[in-house]
Amino acid sequence: MSKGIDEFDNSWYDVDEQFNQVVYERDTKPKTMPFTFGNRKVNKKADITFIGDSVIDCKAYTGTGKGTVDYFAEYHANPTYMAKINDQSVDGFTIYDCIDNAHKVVGDTVVISAGGNDLLAKLHLLSVSDDTNLTMGLMNTELDKLMYAYETLLFQLRKSGRRFIMLTCYDGNLAYNPSRFNGVDHVAHSIVSMWNDRLFRLANDYQRRNDNIGQSFDVIDLRNFMGTTCFYNEIEPNKIGAKRIAKNISRHLQKKGVL
Repeated sequence: MSKGIDEFDNSWYDVDEQFNQVVYERDTKPKTMPFTFGNRKVNKKADITFIGDSVIDCKAYTGTGKGTVDYFAEYHANPTYMAKINDQSVDGFTIYDCIDNAHKVVGDTVVISAGGNDLLAKLHLLSVSDDTNLTMGLMNTELDKLMYAYETLLFQLRKSGRRFIMLTCYDGNLAYNPSRFNGVDHVAHSIVSMWNDRLFRLANDYQRRNDNIGQSFDVIDLRNFMGTTCFYNEIEPNKIGAKRIAKNISRHLQKKGVL
């Protein structure tokens, strides 16, 4: 079954100590970082695949050259565990990009982070009308379309006994750059919640299906442990954020007796 908000482990502080995090410093690097689009090599011997966006592929924002996958390997076992990971995450990926790269997914466990960039692409719709009901109706329609795309991704990844770990979108730290979300910041949080609600329902619906061929669908709610100090800018994870995400994925799999 998918995880509910109250069931989730909030004891993330020790992950900062685990990785010798001592002082939080504001990043001074340029605020616009290039996407890392490109062909990822497929590790056909992997036990687990990570696919998705910069929630996973955040190397450009941590200041260490490491992303969520690297920290996952370190926390879950040790750096050599990377040999058992198939990393198909790319900064900037949308749900549709994940669909296009679904054939590169291997292993019985799949971690998916998708939807955030799709939501960002829809934000302009929040300012098309002063009528809140009209705006929310429009966004509901767009979110439904994105959820159909997410279901297509799961269908492409369908495999007997496969375990899916789906990551929610988080609220981010919109105050970092108020001008970027000026006038829509209050509504943006509602849209994120609407999307995440759909993701939880999808996981529960798929879990209960008679034809799920032994697959399991869990959701990790990133909002439970991603605070304002976890971001490089408004939305990209910094070192603290990447470590917290990695730790909670590892802890979830350990609780399930996976890997």
